[in-house]
Amino acid sequence: MNKCVTVSLHHEVLEAWEKFRKECAVAPQVLSLDFHTDTLNCQRRNIPLPGDAAAAVKELHHDEHFDWALRSGIISQAVIIALSPCAIPPEHPLLDVRNHPDIPDLPTILNAPDDARPVLETVLSDRFLAPLLPENFPSIPYILDIDCDFILCAKALEFPAGSLIGNLAAHAGLITLSEENDWVKILKLPGETVTGTEIARKLSRAFI
Repeated sequence: MNKCVTVSLHHEVLEAWEKFRKECAVAPQVLSLDFHTDTLNCQRRNIPLPGDAAAAVKELHHDEHFDWALRSGIISQAVIIALSPCAIPPEHPLLDVRNHPDIPDLPTILNAPDDARPVLETVLSDRFLAPLLPENFPSIPYILDIDCDFILCAKALEFPAGSLIGNLAAHAGLITLSEENDWVKILKLPGETVTGTEIARKLSRAFI
């Protein structure tokens, strides 16, 4: 399968994750970058647990796909670096959501974006990402997963050769990119013209 897969909506990555799992001797880990994540329990609505990724994509919403992938054995662990704190803390013990201490709170990002810009321009930098990675993560095999609403300005896409994000992409068994154009349009900083589709295209070119 292609190493880099782009989808429209975040939960649609599940089918690529399921295919990659079949290629691996053990369930891979996931390192995900996202603006906000609900990471809800996939059983919270008392619906039958989907039997495969295609069915799960039709049923799941609000980042339930992480919980489903863990329960289904498609992934073994997920670390999510998020810009906004979880509305509801994740229930699954192998789902870890981390926030950078320098990120302003959500009202500041939304209502005083110029105050948040200096940090948001660096979200793919070594300085931003390195402190948020657990010591043993990621191991091989792993998936690098990026929701494009993690990128709120064009400058954030500027990272040098040999950077941590480039190395993570180079060693990942699979890279999944979610365009999430509606959220990028809502969240991008004033004066920015980036779209989720453009962000995914630029990341794909940089990584492959």
